[in-house]
Amino acid sequence: MNRFNLSVTVLVRSMGRPELTVALESVYAQTWERLQVVVLNASGLSHPALPPDFRVEVALIEPGRAVPRARAANLLLEQAKGDFVLLLDDDDWLAPNHIERLVMTLLSSPDCVLAYSGVDCVSLSGDGRWETIRRYDEIYDPVRLRFENYIPIHAALLRRSVLAQADAPHFDEAFDLYEDWDFWLQCQQKGSFARAPGVSAFYRITPTHGEGVQTGNPERAVAAFHALLEKWRNRWSNVELGQVWITARHLKPALERIEGADQELRQLRERSAVLAQELCASQAKLESTVAEYQAAQQQYRLAEQQAAAELQAVRQATEQQVAGLQRHIATLDAQLHLIWSDWSWRLTRPLRGVTKAYRELRAQVSSGLHRLGLAVYRNETLAPLVWLIPESVKHGVRNWLLRGSSQLLPPAEMGLWINTPTEVETEPLVTILIPVYNHSAYIKQCIESALAQDWTNLEVVVVDDASPEPQVQQILGELAAQPRLRIFYNPQNLGICRTQNRALLESKGSIIAFLDCDDYLPANAISTAMAAWRPDTVYLHTGRINIDEQGLEISRIHFASLLRENYFEENLKAMYATHLKLIKRAVFAKVGIFDDRFDSAQDYEMLMRIAFRYPSSAFVHVPEFLYFHRFHTGQTTERQRRKQGHLTLQIQKEARLRAAIRAGKYERFLSIIMLSYGKHTQTLRAIQGLEKTVRVPHEVILYDNGSSTETVEFLRSQIGGQFPNVRVFYGDHNLGPAHGRREALKYARGEWFIVFDNDEVPELGWLEELLLRAEVNDGVGAVCCRVIFPDETLQFSGGQVIELGDGFIDLALYDRGRRYDELESCQFREVDWCPIGATLFTRNIAEFLHAGYPNAFEDSGVSFALKKQGLRLLNAPGALVWHDHIIFQPKAEMKEQYMRDRYNAKLMLRSVSSFYRENGLIIKDEYVWRENQLTGLSKEVLVEKLLDPTVIAREFS
Repeated sequence: MNRFNLSVTVLVRSMGRPELTVALESVYAQTWERLQVVVLNASGLSHPALPPDFRVEVALIEPGRAVPRARAANLLLEQAKGDFVLLLDDDDWLAPNHIERLVMTLLSSPDCVLAYSGVDCVSLSGDGRWETIRRYDEIYDPVRLRFENYIPIHAALLRRSVLAQADAPHFDEAFDLYEDWDFWLQCQQKGSFARAPGVSAFYRITPTHGEGVQTGNPERAVAAFHALLEKWRNRWSNVELGQVWITARHLKPALERIEGADQELRQLRERSAVLAQELCASQAKLESTVAEYQAAQQQYRLAEQQAAAELQAVRQATEQQVAGLQRHIATLDAQLHLIWSDWSWRLTRPLRGVTKAYRELRAQVSSGLHRLGLAVYRNETLAPLVWLIPESVKHGVRNWLLRGSSQLLPPAEMGLWINTPTEVETEPLVTILIPVYNHSAYIKQCIESALAQDWTNLEVVVVDDASPEPQVQQILGELAAQPRLRIFYNPQNLGICRTQNRALLESKGSIIAFLDCDDYLPANAISTAMAAWRPDTVYLHTGRINIDEQGLEISRIHFASLLRENYFEENLKAMYATHLKLIKRAVFAKVGIFDDRFDSAQDYEMLMRIAFRYPSSAFVHVPEFLYFHRFHTGQTTERQRRKQGHLTLQIQKEARLRAAIRAGKYERFLSIIMLSYGKHTQTLRAIQGLEKTVRVPHEVILYDNGSSTETVEFLRSQIGGQFPNVRVFYGDHNLGPAHGRREALKYARGEWFIVFDNDEVPELGWLEELLLRAEVNDGVGAVCCRVIFPDETLQFSGGQVIELGDGFIDLALYDRGRRYDELESCQFREVDWCPIGATLFTRNIAEFLHAGYPNAFEDSGVSFALKKQGLRLLNAPGALVWHDHIIFQPKAEMKEQYMRDRYNAKLMLRSVSSFYRENGLIIKDEYVWRENQLTGLSKEVLVEKLLDPTVIAREFS
C-alpha cells in the first residue's frame, strides 16, 4: 500500500468553545498531509464559523440539539471516511508530528488495531506558562487497561477497518463518564495496541476542562467506575479476572514505596520554603540592580539623542556635498556633450577604433608568435641552434609572449574576493536541467511543461541515466526534434548526482533551474521567478503544489511564514529552500558542482555550501506556487529514505564543521609552510591574505631560502614581529624548494601542514573547503586547491598521471588553461598527484623532500610516496587560490636569479633521476628532454644516464 495515499479522518467533539481554534490549528500544522476533519456541534447552541482558508477538507455537523459525549462520538464515527480515525475534543491539541508518528507505527505493526502516543496533561501556571501536571506515556499492558485507563482519547489512532467488523466497537451511550475507557476495552477485544513512545499530544486541565483526568465529584466517579465494572465483569474470563487480581496484589508494595516518597516530598517542600526566603532576598538585591540599570539606561538614551543630533548634522552636511557633486556632474555632462558634438571628437573616432583593433591584433600576433616559437623549439633540425640560446632568454621570450596575449587581473583584485554580482543581463539564458530515470508515465508531461515556458531565452537539458524502462527512450526520441531541447544519454547508470553534474556541464545558461522528471511546471514558472531575480541573487526558490499519481492536488506549501534571515542556520535545521529552485551558474564556479558522496541528498548539500559562502540577502523566495511535486508509488523506498536520513545528518555535520572553522573553532593545530626566495612584495601580500582568511589555531613558518640582502632586510622590517602567528627563519644559501621546505618543516609544531607559495593569495572560504575535504574522507594524505593565474585561467585543479607505456609517464595538470569559471574544472576528484603549492598534507612530508629534487618534481615525488602508504590524494574545487606566477610579473624581486635556478635544465634532470630511482618511472617532460639532449635515446641508454652518479648527486650546487 502506498503510504502517501493513506488518509486520516480527525473527528472533533465541539462545544463551540474558543479553544476549538487551537485544536484546529494543531490539525492544520500536521506533517501528515492526507487529512479530513469532521466537527460535530454537541452544544445545541449556535456554533462559531470554521476557518475559511483551512488547507484540508473540513465538515461541520449540526444535530440541532445538545448531544452527550458518547452519542456525539458515535455520530462522528459514522462520518469517518479515512483509512484511520482519530478523536479529538475541542479543548485539546496535537503536536505537528502526532498523526504521522501514529500512522507510521501502525504501518510497521500490521496486527495491531490502534496505535497511541504519550500525552501531557497541562495547566496554566500563575505566570501564564503551560505546566505539565500529569503525563500519560505508559507501555501497553492489556491487564492494566482493565482496571485503569491510561490512554486519553486523542492519544490513539484507530484503523477504520475495525469499525466495519461485526460487533464493531462503539461508545456506550449509557456512560457519561469513562465512555472512552469502555471504548478502548471493546477495541482491545479486536486486537493488540501499538505504542509510539514519547509525548505528541496535550490534554487541557482547568476547572471546566479535563473531567476525564480529574473530577470535582468523587461520588459520580465512583458510580461510573462501578457501572463500568458491572458491565465488564461477566465478559471477562476467569483467567482475565485472575490477571487483574494478581496485578492488584503487587500494588501494595508499590503504594508503600509511594508513601515513603510522599515523606521525602514533604521534606523537600520544607527545604523549598527556606530556598524561597533566600530567593526573596536575592530578588530584592536584583531589584536594586535593575534600578541602577534603569538609571544607566536613561543616561544611554540621553547620549543616543545627542548622537542622533550629531548624525543629523553630518547627514545635512553630506547632502550639501552630494548636491555640490551633482552640480559638478551636470557641468561635466555639459562639457562631455560639447566634446561629443565637436568635429575633432568625431574625426578621431576611427583612431579609437584602431586602438581597440590594435589590442586585438596584438593578442593574435602574440599567440601566433608563441605557436611559431613552440614549433621552432620542437623542430629536430633546429635543435642544435636552440640549445645555444641561454635558458633564461628562452623563458623570458615565452613569458613575454604569454603576458602579451593575456588580459591580467590587477593584483589588488586577486584573492579575498567579495561575492559581488557580475554584469546584469537583460534576459539571461535559463537552462532547465531534467535528470531522467524511468518514470515513463510522467516524463513527457515534465519535459513538455519545461518546453512550454513563456520565458523566451531558455534551453532544456535532459540526461537519461540508462533508464531500464523501454518507454523512456521512445518518449525522448519523439521529443528530440524540439528546438529548445537537448538530450543526452549515460552509457550506464551513474546515479542522480553524477547525472545532474553531466546535465550541468552540458548546460549553457547563466541561470540553472532544476526539475525532477516526475514533476512539472506551470507555463509561467520561469518568467515569474525571473521577475523576482535581482542582480545580486544567487539562489531563488518558490512555493509548490503537492499532487498525487493522478495529478490531483494534495496540499500547497509556500514557506511564506518562515523568517529567512539566515539561510545557513535555518536550513541547517530543516531544508526549506527547495522546489522550484534557480541557481546562478557563477555560484558553482565558487563552491564546486555536486559531490556524488551525497547521491539522493545532493540538493541539500549544495544548498548548505551556497548558504555558507553567500549572504542571505543573495537568496530570494517567491511564495507563488510554481512547481507541481508528485507523490507516487515509484518514489523513494524505505531503504532510500534511511539512506537520505543518514546523508542529511552527514550534511549537517559538515556544515557545522565549516561554520566552526570559519569561527576559529578547530581541534587541529595547523602549520603553514612558506618559502621565500625573492619576490618579497608578494610574500607580504600572501601573509596578509592568510591573516584575513585563517582563523583557526595556526602558525606560519616563513623560511627564507638564501635570498638577497634586499629581500632579507624587507622580511626583517615588514614581516618579522609584525604578525602574531608568523615565525621567520633565515637560511644562509639557496637549498632549492624541496630541501628548503624540509628545513622549514623542522620548526613546524602542527598536526597538519599546508604548503603555501609566497606568490599566492587565498580567496575567502578556501581553508574551510580544504580542511573539510580531508576531515570527512577516509585515508586522505593530501588535498590541493584550485589555483588560478591572474588572467583568470587555471594553473591546476589537481595532477594527472598519463601512462605513455614502457615505464614512461607524463605529469599533466587537470584543467590547465581553462577559465576558472568553466564548470568542468569544478568537479570533485581523487587526483593522481598534488602540486605542492596551496596544498594540505595530513602527514609531515619532510622525509620525502630532499636535495635530489633541486628545482622540480618534488610534489610528484611526495605524492607517490604518500600513495605507497595507502593514502588518497584529493582536490578541493571550492578552495580557490590566486597565483601571481612570475611569468605575469615583469618586475619581481630577484626575478633573473629565480628564473636561472627554477628552470635550470641540468638540475631538473637530477629531479627526473630521483623520481626514477624512487618509483621506477621516467617522467617525459619535453623541456627537460630537449635541453638535456635526451630526445631519440633508447630506454636503456636513458636509464643508464639517469643512474649516472654525476646526475644523481645529492648536493645542491
